[in-house]
Amino acid sequence: MAHYELQKVTFTYPQETSPAISSVSLTIKPGEFVVLCGPSGSGKSTLLRLLKREVSPGGTMSGAILLDRMPIQDWPARELAAQVGLVMQNPDNQLVVDTVEHELAFGMENFGLGREAMRRRMAEMAGFFGLEPLLERKTDELSGGQKQTVNLAAVLMLQPKVLLLDEPLAQLDPLAARELLGMIKRLNEEWGITVIMSEHRIDDLLPLADRVVRMEHGKLAYDGDPRAFVLKSWNRSDEAWASALPSITRWALTQSPPEDQPMPDQPPLTVKETMKWLGQSTEASRTGDQVNSEASAQSTKRSEYTGQVQLAAEGLFYAYDKRYSAVLRGLEWQIRSGDWAVLFGGNGSGKSTLLQLLAGLRLPQRGAVRWEGTPFAKLSSKQRYSSVGYLAQNPVLHFAYDSLLDDLRQAASQSGAEDPERGAIEMAERFGITHLLQRHPHDMSGGEQQLGALTITLLGRPQLLLLDEPTKGLDPLAKQRLGEHLRHIHRQGTTLVMATHDIEFAAAYATRCSLLFHGEIVADGDPEAFFQGNLFYATPLHRLLALWEAKSR
Repeated sequence: MAHYELQKVTFTYPQETSPAISSVSLTIKPGEFVVLCGPSGSGKSTLLRLLKREVSPGGTMSGAILLDRMPIQDWPARELAAQVGLVMQNPDNQLVVDTVEHELAFGMENFGLGREAMRRRMAEMAGFFGLEPLLERKTDELSGGQKQTVNLAAVLMLQPKVLLLDEPLAQLDPLAARELLGMIKRLNEEWGITVIMSEHRIDDLLPLADRVVRMEHGKLAYDGDPRAFVLKSWNRSDEAWASALPSITRWALTQSPPEDQPMPDQPPLTVKETMKWLGQSTEASRTGDQVNSEASAQSTKRSEYTGQVQLAAEGLFYAYDKRYSAVLRGLEWQIRSGDWAVLFGGNGSGKSTLLQLLAGLRLPQRGAVRWEGTPFAKLSSKQRYSSVGYLAQNPVLHFAYDSLLDDLRQAASQSGAEDPERGAIEMAERFGITHLLQRHPHDMSGGEQQLGALTITLLGRPQLLLLDEPTKGLDPLAKQRLGEHLRHIHRQGTTLVMATHDIEFAAAYATRCSLLFHGEIVADGDPEAFFQGNLFYATPLHRLLALWEAKSR
């Protein structure tokens, strides 16, 4: 018996002429781990929301969705809510109450569970996810990754049979992402929970998945085995498919075997498998040099040009609550003109807090932020707007109007553009989002919202741009386009500071890498030197190099 059956499902949003999902037929068996991938706006989030009746989007649907052979509209509301759990793309949209403990208890209270059962589930789940230190914390003080973990734990409190996940890794640091994937795989294998996960970062997912489903333009483009998906993606002359593959797999497939050996037929998905692949497909004598060369080429070298200090953090101290440790503790950091600095750090380490302090959105409790030597607090609002731009972690915060065009037009007007509408349209053309100009921002996908928010920020023409997780929600090809846009404005003189968990994006573009830990900057320097020797803050090729060197010793 299949958990889910989709029979020629077509869905169209209100006032849209083209369907978001078109004639999708899909069967998902009990206990499967299914990875749902595809470009931003391809219909992944819409499909997941249709599978969860309580959050189904408004619009027109044809076809049928069956859960255990019963149409989902015929299921009793209480029973269906317990059967299917959903973790949304934006964690703020799912948080309901004030503290972590209350959030975990909220669903169980609504289902009328007894006090003893609630306490037992709370103790078990909080221990499983390591949430015990956060139980008394306010949910609005958590980092994006912590909020996502709380949402997942709250959903699992009801012990669902199906778990729907909409890009749960987007806001997690590398270590937290691996831990969460390990937990989800355990839930799948040990509890038999069916997992359907939409994700752009599929590097760590492919080895775990039973099936890969790829969507394009609202239709199914692939449905099958993960390794067969890799080979099909590689053999297609389509950059969008190839860019979706794990970087370590793409690199391994470029290595030509000796003339007397055939190409191995099982493409590698992990660093360990790539080590074995290299032994079969290349001459061992040149493999070490190849890996070393590729790993070094993947990281840009820091520019020798060091400009004047633009923005300086001097002894920054910030705490959200006297009962808890301070997030920042006497932090010192300087951003120079011409930097493209990337800030790494674990979830809850204070990256977003630091960017908000640098942007003047929060005031330090001790210390100061200076713009070219002047305390930031003393700058006029006009000076701040032209000096520092800020892209928030939650892109929805940048939208205030009923259409993307209205938001862009207002941003262009504030920057003093002679023709705000023309400036808005030209910026939308640069990022390939002109088809979204009349769309309400809340009806766009997470990746589309991210690009829309970035265009709003860039219309302010800031001298220094602070970006909080700018690649979140973007498919690999969209990330490449974003990287080239940012490289263009960087070459034109804009200084960039970017908090991110996207190691490979940082390695490809940054000129400087810094690590925030325990309220201080503990590492700061050239990307290549930064990545070497790290276990988690390193690209797969750097990890492969470390493993190869260890083997050679």
